[in-house]
Amino acid sequence: MVQNGLYVATSRLLMQQQRLDVIANNLANVNTSGFKRDIALFSDYKTVGKRAPQAWVKSTTYNQAINSAVKLDNIVSDFQQGHFVNTDNKYDLALQNTKNFFTLETPWGLRYTRNGEFTLNGNGEIVSQDGYPLLDAETMAPIVIPQDALQVSIQANGAINVDGFDIGTVLVSQFAQPEKLQKVGYNLYEAVGILPQIPVNLTISQGYVEASNVEPIREMVAMIEAQRSFDMYQRAVSTYDDMNERTNSIVGR
Repeated sequence: MVQNGLYVATSRLLMQQQRLDVIANNLANVNTSGFKRDIALFSDYKTVGKRAPQAWVKSTTYNQAINSAVKLDNIVSDFQQGHFVNTDNKYDLALQNTKNFFTLETPWGLRYTRNGEFTLNGNGEIVSQDGYPLLDAETMAPIVIPQDALQVSIQANGAINVDGFDIGTVLVSQFAQPEKLQKVGYNLYEAVGILPQIPVNLTISQGYVEASNVEPIREMVAMIEAQRSFDMYQRAVSTYDDMNERTNSIVGR
């Protein structure tokens, strides 16, 4: 039973450590445009044994309590809309629909992001903060703004107008289930096993960026709770370890 208690306490200690890691990452990205907070999901880990005469003992509340180890099931993103921030930068863009994502060309293939902080590189291409080009919906090529452009207007439907002439359209991809996208770093997502769709009711706001949806106060409360639980299970593990050591010394004598 001591060993069972040690395993259960250790599993819950690891659970709180994983919660703390996720919360810390959320707080680190509180000022990252378009960032979506992560949530760690856990479930009970129970071994499936053979039916035995003492099976009724295994089903008791007491037995389940001392054998209720947990494991990390998944880390999911919360795609709730962040508030819009007015930047007056003509290349900053924000998406109204939470299922819409800007489509970027990267060395690893197409990647998707909610971060609309764009700028121009030396070739006149509209690029992300990491230098990945924003693609044109018609040509699937990087969008190039002429060097002598005086006025650049990006419409709600993504159409790009330069000095009165339409030169292209921002490629926006829509995902019916954005929670299936996989985070790959740099505030980017990869579509694995799902396909992007043509956006419906697309609305792009020029001169705005979507802020992170991380709420610092909520995350700090969650961090304090997880830290207290971590400390409690750490003491439990230490207690069980001491009990094992004492038991071994007594048996040894």
